[in-house]
Amino acid sequence: MISFGTLSISLLLLAGQSVVLAGLLWIAPNNRAANRFLGLLILAIALMVTPYIIGFAGFYDTYPWLSFAPLSTSLSFGPLLYLHIYALIYGHSPKKWGLHLVPYGVQFLSQALVFPLPLPLKNAWDSFAHAKWIDPFLTLASLVSIGLYGTAIWRLYQAYRHHLAQTRADDAQFDPSWVRNAVFGVMGLALVWFGFFMADQLDPSRNYFDDYWMYMGVAALGVYLGVAGWRNSGVLYPLFDASLEPVPDEGEAPSPSPERDWQAMGAQFATVVEAEAYWRDPDLTLASLARKLGTNTTYVSRALNEGLGQSFSAFINARRVKEAQALLVEKAQEADLMAIAFDAGFNSKASFNRAFSEFAGMSPSAWRRGQRLKS
Repeated sequence: MISFGTLSISLLLLAGQSVVLAGLLWIAPNNRAANRFLGLLILAIALMVTPYIIGFAGFYDTYPWLSFAPLSTSLSFGPLLYLHIYALIYGHSPKKWGLHLVPYGVQFLSQALVFPLPLPLKNAWDSFAHAKWIDPFLTLASLVSIGLYGTAIWRLYQAYRHHLAQTRADDAQFDPSWVRNAVFGVMGLALVWFGFFMADQLDPSRNYFDDYWMYMGVAALGVYLGVAGWRNSGVLYPLFDASLEPVPDEGEAPSPSPERDWQAMGAQFATVVEAEAYWRDPDLTLASLARKLGTNTTYVSRALNEGLGQSFSAFINARRVKEAQALLVEKAQEADLMAIAFDAGFNSKASFNRAFSEFAGMSPSAWRRGQRLKS
C-alpha cells in the first residue's frame, strides 16, 4: 500500500525545490555552461534521493519491478561540480568534458541493463552479485570520486582567488566564496556517507530506513547548491588566466636578468601611484596600472610581489583604506560610509568592508566609533 508519510514527504519537498532551482539555472541567461552543469548536479542529487522518497512511501513493496531503476547518480556529483566551477571561472567547458562523466555512465548501466529483466532474475542477480560486490564498489568509487574532485575544486578555487588578488583591486567582489562552502558541504557529506556505509557493512540488519537522515542531508545540500547557485547565476566573473601569472604585452617581454632590483622598481612604482593617485580609479586593474606606468604587467606584478611583498590587491586597497580613514576623521559627523568608500576608490560595499577589516583590523563603522570615543 502506497502512503506518503513524514519521511517521504520531507524528502519530496526538498527534492522538489531542487528540481525547480535546477530548471531556473538551466534557463539563466549568464554563465550558461556553468549554470547548466550546476543544474544537472542538482537534478542528479534529486534523482539520488528519489528511491528513498518512493521507498518510504511503499512503492517498492507495491511495485517490486521498480527495483534497479537507474536512479543512482553519485558518481556524477564530483565531476559536475568541477565542471561547473571550471566553466564559471574560465568562461567555457573544458575540452572533452564528457570523459569526466564516463564513471557515471558505468554506474547508470549497472542498473539500466538489469532494470528490464524479469523480477526473479533481478532478485537473483542482486543476491548473487549486486548487493555483495557491485553496490559496495560503486559506493566506495563515489566516495573516492568526491574526494578527488573536491580536492581539485579546492585547488582551482584557491588558484582563482590568488589570480584575482594579483590582477584586480576589487577581488573581494568576485570571490565565489559559496564555492568554498559547497566543497566543504560535499566533502563533509561524503564523510557522513562513509560512516553510514561502514555501519551497513558491520550490521547487515540495517535497512534503508536507517539511512533517512543521511539522505535528508543529501537533499538539503541540493537545495543549498540551487539557492546559492541561483543567487550568483548572473555574476560575470573575471576570466581566469591559467598561467596564474600576468602575460607580458607583446614586444615588451622583460629581461630574465637576475640583477634587476625589484625592490627599487617597486618603490618607484609606488611613488608614481601615490603622486598620480591612481588608486582612486575604481576600475583599476593590474593591466590598466601597467599601461599608466608605461610598462607591462609582469614588471608591475614582480615589483609589487618581490619588491614590496604585496599582491596588487593589497597594494591598492591598503592605500584606499588609508584614504578612507582620513576621510572618516575629516568628516566624522556627517560622513556616509559608502560615499567615503567611493571617494577612496572602492566600487562596492563588499570590497570596502573586506579591505577595511583586513588593513584596519575592524569594520569601518567600528573604526569610526572608536575615533569618536577618542575625540
